[in-house]
Amino acid sequence: MVKKTKVKTKVKAAPKANVNVKSKPAAKSKVKSKNAAIKAAEQKKFIIKKVSFIVEGLKCGGRLYIPSGVKRPPIVIMAHGFGAEMTFGIPAYAEKYAKNGFAVLTFDYRYFGESEGEPRHYISPKAQLKDWNSAIEFVRGLKEVDGGRICIWGCSFSGGHVIVLAARNSNVKTFISHVPLLDSLDFLKKDGFVKTMKMNAAIARDIFNSVTGRPPYNIAVYGRPEEFAVLNAAESYEGYSSMVPENSDWKNEFPARSALTFVWYRPIKYIHELRCRGMVVYVEYDSVTGPELVEKAFVNMQDIELLKLQCGHFKLFEGEYFKKTTAEEFRFLKNVFK
Repeated sequence: MVKKTKVKTKVKAAPKANVNVKSKPAAKSKVKSKNAAIKAAEQKKFIIKKVSFIVEGLKCGGRLYIPSGVKRPPIVIMAHGFGAEMTFGIPAYAEKYAKNGFAVLTFDYRYFGESEGEPRHYISPKAQLKDWNSAIEFVRGLKEVDGGRICIWGCSFSGGHVIVLAARNSNVKTFISHVPLLDSLDFLKKDGFVKTMKMNAAIARDIFNSVTGRPPYNIAVYGRPEEFAVLNAAESYEGYSSMVPENSDWKNEFPARSALTFVWYRPIKYIHELRCRGMVVYVEYDSVTGPELVEKAFVNMQDIELLKLQCGHFKLFEGEYFKKTTAEEFRFLKNVFK
């Protein structure tokens, strides 16, 4: 049994040295050359394959990361949160994992990115859980990895998904959940009357468009506090924008009818059914999902490790918080898979 661990970490920037060093152009060239060589060497630590699997007749596109020199490594399956694609910050985690001896599968849900399905950007917890279960079956059939050592990794909306899956799917060995959405009802309480009325009107309009053969009526995934969007907390606009690659053709929108599918989504109800070990990473300054419900939901659960960091909802994809999170996750997984 693993004791529940609460880790409080406050990351401070290292003091800048008060040193003024002048370098010759030749020296700069050597540094660039050395950095390029290091990067090239790191790239050889794993290979990336473009893969796909079928869910209810539709293709889900993904990427398979295989670490070099590791025979049948454990595999971590990663998929993103609300309205996001597999290129949004997750590749940094996948590459870091692969360099440390773990195979990784990242994938897009149906209706998103490289996956098939219409209308585009349709969001449904039920459909996404089916995508996850198909991804699990897909990796179990891969010869390159150990299908008996599967970790599922999710963040925010998918942080809730991995909790549901860990409770339901016996092929899951362990899970890692970042800043999980545990209860949509709790999330919607923060919206207020005006936003709720706007959402209801948008849903009705999109349903009308659907039954009359018109294009979907879309609403924004994220926005500023004064804008109408599902994610419009103080940190949402800057945080979500930071994840979207510059060359992405992703659009900040989804069919409003989707809201009917997640309004009653409550992963918190499955926590008492968990039978495997897990790690939950949450943050102190989370204006999207909040830290209080996590601490309350997982109290006295001996098989669940809690890692708390002093940052916001979107900060686990960068800098010292990324380094701290991955280091703790590797320690946890190596203990689980030993």
